Amino acid sequence: MKAASLSISKVEFIHVRVESNSDFDGDHSSEFHQLDFPFDGVTFKRRMSLQYDKAKAEDPRTFIFGLSLMLEEDEDDPDSKPLPYNIDIKAVIYMKYMSDHFTGMERFRAIRATGYSILYGAIREMVSNLTARGPNGMWSLPSADFNSTAGEEAVVDEKRRQEYLAKQAISSDKKIVKRPRKKPET
Repeated sequence: MKAASLSISKVEFIHVRVESNSDFDGDHSSEFHQLDFPFDGVTFKRRMSLQYDKAKAEDPRTFIFGLSLMLEEDEDDPDSKPLPYNIDIKAVIYMKYMSDHFTGMERFRAIRATGYSILYGAIREMVSNLTARGPNGMWSLPSADFNSTAGEEAVVDEKRRQEYLAKQAISSDKKIVKRPRKKPET
């Protein structure tokens, strides 16, 4: 086994709200009390954040990635059914990149792909655990693939990092401007 380039320090749940929906009238006859819920007509609202130490923007190594997920019924879909549970969860993961293999956009892609994978999995587990004893039965969120999203967002991350570095270079150039010395008065 080879040691990973990415170290996970901690996963935290910042906000967890899983509330049963009394309007839900689903099939409760499942032998295992697990909902077989089609996610057609469900809107997954996702927000994410990625932070790193700007003082180390030349070669960022430590990252905090956050993922917020909220599920809502699609009000524009006439076939939309009430959700069994109202879900609103925010989680963050603390990561440290310990290799020189990836730089720039590829590093951001690796951070985001890992962050999405771990946090969405943790959120799915949290929802399943909390709904397992709920009145509407255990609800498992569908699996998801965030690879293309991580790649697209990594391009933006690298662009912003390069813009920040360019601004810092201009700022430091202005500080180095030498002023002529005054001649001593005689």
